[in-house]
Amino acid sequence: MAATPGAEGPPEEVIKPIGCAHYKRKSKFVTPCCSKVYTCRFCHDEKEDHTVNRKEVTELICTLCETRQPVQAECQKCGIRFGKYTCLECNLFDDEDKNQYHCAGCGICRIGGADRFFHCEKCNMCLPVQLKNGHKCVENVSRANCPVCLEDIHTSRIPCHIPDCGHLLHRTCFEQLLQSGHYACPICQTSLMDMTQLWKYLDNEVAHTPMPPEYSEYMADILCKDCHKESTVKFHVVGLKCTHCGSYNTCRIKGPPSPLEGATGSSTTNRVGLSSNTRRMEDRRENNSDGDSLVATRQTSNK
Repeated sequence: MAATPGAEGPPEEVIKPIGCAHYKRKSKFVTPCCSKVYTCRFCHDEKEDHTVNRKEVTELICTLCETRQPVQAECQKCGIRFGKYTCLECNLFDDEDKNQYHCAGCGICRIGGADRFFHCEKCNMCLPVQLKNGHKCVENVSRANCPVCLEDIHTSRIPCHIPDCGHLLHRTCFEQLLQSGHYACPICQTSLMDMTQLWKYLDNEVAHTPMPPEYSEYMADILCKDCHKESTVKFHVVGLKCTHCGSYNTCRIKGPPSPLEGATGSSTTNRVGLSSNTRRMEDRRENNSDGDSLVATRQTSNK
């Protein structure tokens, strides 16, 4: 499963014995926003009602000799190096090896190793090298927030999942979607993964779930959200299968289902002649005419 590199930063639940709970480092910085001293930007942001831009930091304090000095890689008094990994562009110091590297295109430091990722100019972010010649470019894709949690993606410390449609979402958010029974991209509604096995399961459900006689010849116009093609198919309560790609990730269009033209009894079958139970069934279907058949997919697969 391909994923983007996380932005440089500590794991959420790791507590380190040196520096602070977020970094192993031998320096503190003076915040340019409130002139307070913190070990890192995360310590600052957790306690203050505003965030700090670490690139605007101009002063450091050595934790060994307490010398206040301009931002630099080594202490001007005791000579200690503030971090084994040092990026003076990001004002980042870290004694822990995370395969950090600075990406000029992203404008920030990332983790995971520069040899494992490349910067896509159109997507404007770092992607795994295995996707270099096989991913769908979406311009400035990482500059948008995650469509699930609405948090920033570009500077997130959480790796992102890259579905075939190219719309990024946090890997943890992607996993939560699947656990909740949602298999479509929140942005474009394209399937987030290979659904072949589920489509086969639904084929079997349709085959073993006959429709009431009143609906046996009803047809529905649908739009497939995977191949984006329209087709006319037999109406079924389990799901509406695309005739082009076989996907059940479809939605109804052009109004409610209607009897097949020329079918037996179709000329006399109308809402007035339907039984009360059948009318109620039709009402429910019409009220949900804008819903997609993945809802039915989830209900069926959870039986």
